[in-house]
Order: sequence, then C-alpha cells, then structure tokens
Amino acid sequence: MHYTSLYETHKKLGARFMEFGGFEMPLQYTGIIDEHLSVRNRAGIFDVSHMGEIFIEGEDAESFCEWLTPNHVSRLAEGQAEYTFLLNERGGVIDDMIIYRLSGKSFMFCVNASNTDKDFRWIVQNKRGNISIDDMSQDIGMISVQGPLSGRVAEPVFPSVSRLKRFSFDVRDFMNKQVYVSRTGYTGEDGYECFVDKSVVVDLWNALMDSGRTHGIKPVGLGARDTLRAEMGYPLYGMELSETMTPLSANLGWVIKMDKKSFIGRDALASAARQGISKRLVGIIMNGKSIPRHQNPVLLKDRVIGEVTTGTYSPSLSRGIAMAYIDNNIEAVDVGIDIRSILHTGTIVQLPFIKK
Repeated sequence: MHYTSLYETHKKLGARFMEFGGFEMPLQYTGIIDEHLSVRNRAGIFDVSHMGEIFIEGEDAESFCEWLTPNHVSRLAEGQAEYTFLLNERGGVIDDMIIYRLSGKSFMFCVNASNTDKDFRWIVQNKRGNISIDDMSQDIGMISVQGPLSGRVAEPVFPSVSRLKRFSFDVRDFMNKQVYVSRTGYTGEDGYECFVDKSVVVDLWNALMDSGRTHGIKPVGLGARDTLRAEMGYPLYGMELSETMTPLSANLGWVIKMDKKSFIGRDALASAARQGISKRLVGIIMNGKSIPRHQNPVLLKDRVIGEVTTGTYSPSLSRGIAMAYIDNNIEAVDVGIDIRSILHTGTIVQLPFIKK
C-alpha cells in the first residue's frame, strides 16, 4: 500500500479511507453528499497525489507524442494541455490522460494511478527517436481545487491565476519549488490542478485551505470525486474505458484526429468507424428512489440490452443515475435496470446529466 504525503493531514481531518490504485486514499470527510454540493456551490480541495506523471523530453519528443497519442499534440503551444489517450493496436484504451506541453521539446503525461506502471512500460516499449522517458510520480504531489469559487481560493496563493484559460497552465513558485498550476479538473466545475514537489505539498494544501476558509472550502474525498464526474458523464478507466473498448463507443470520437497520417491504433479505429459501433454509452436517470450499480443489467422489456458501467446517487438531481453501454440499435428511451433481481425503471438521456 502506498500513501501520499498528505496522509497524516487527512487523518487529522477525520477522513475515512479506501484503497484506490494501490494508495490509501480519503473516501470522505464530512460525507459524500455534503462534499459534492460544496464543490458544485462553493469550492472543494482534493488530494490527487496518487495520479502518475510521466515526462517525455528530447529532440524528437513532439513527433513521438504525436505518434503515441490520437489527438493533435503538435498543435499545443507551450503552456497548453489536452485530453487524449494511449491506445493499443486494436484501438482499445490503455489509459486516458491529459498531456501538457512544457516546452517545445518537453511534455508531461498525467495518467491514472492504477495504470502508471503499465503506461510507463507501454511508452518505453514504443520508444522511437532521440527522447528520454521518466516516471516522476514518486516525487510529485498533486492538489486540485474545484468549484465556482476556486479562482478566489487560488488567487491569494497564485496571483492572477484566474486569467488562465481552460486547459492551459502556468509555471509558478511556491516555497522555492516549481509548481505547474493548470486550469483543468474532473468535476465539471471551474478549477485548478497543482503539480508540486512532494516536499512542500502539505504546505501548499494548508495555504489553499487557509485562503479558502472565507469561501467555505471543504476537503473532498474520492467518493464525491466519483459522483461529480458521473454527473458530468466523464469516463473512468476500468468502468467506461478499457483495452477492449474503443473511444468511439464512449462518445469520445472527438478526441480521435483521423486527419493525422499515423498514430498507434489508427487503422483499427478507421475500420471500426466504417463498420459502425455495436455498443454506445448512454446516461440513464432512474424514475424512483433506486440507485443502480456497476454491472447491473439494462433491459428493454424482458431482453438484456446492456450493462451499467457507473451507477450512483446524484446529489444535484436527487436521483439515481447510471452510465451504461447498450446495444447501438436501441431507440427506446424507457428502460429497466435489474437491481438485486428487482426491475427498476429509468429514462435514457443525453450525457452529461447536468449542463455546466
């Protein structure tokens, strides 16, 4: 089991813990619903130091990253970031991530905690050109501040940071350590993610907490992080994304730039696009008080047409919600979900569940 540098801080805050990606991480502090609504209405602070950071640098870094991922890396200016994937040759998702252009010849991949080792091996295995590849995850702490008041929280610590546009970042100084402050997040709210040397991550957490007290900031665990991303229809690796499912079925074809001449998985995705997808990802809002869960069957009358990938309670809608893969030829909007052998009804809706 791994622990982030903020583990003792979380204990003092009364966190309940869970294992995630090989780390002992806070599940909740005051409660998932309370923390969720704090982020939607004010601001919340997250320890996301379990995430992985892989650096690719060198003369051929841009061309390598362009070939390694399906989005347009070459179009990123210094200080910009984008959402993208690592794909296998079959077009399946090895991982989803955000790539940051640090300079003309330097990039950082922020990858999922449970996939860091796998991602690093895949990148090294496919290495080409004059580049270096370094996994710096053990040296970096990561803090996220999210919510409509996140700018007011971040500004006293990082002046003028609110001028940043979405998916852009600045390099700042904190206690003589370099910090990447990025206007990104996983909640659907405005927010900032900070990458900093783990030796000062506790100090940065405390500075942001102090700055945010007058704005009602609360520490937020992985429980609310999951309900927040679910309301926005954001995929989670291992649930909506896997090595056997292409991004096309997950409504993420916009990430795939088929005008690129070459990237890993391109031929398989081109073939899949011609043939058409067999499953598509949809949202389902429950009609009653039932709460669907992962792997619950989705039915149309008495026929199974799919399966829930993410099922949870939506604090914003006060209803159970689900993301599910269903047969692509289904046009019905009223479906059932089998929850503990009892059929509960729901309505298919277009993702996201809430519009921001």
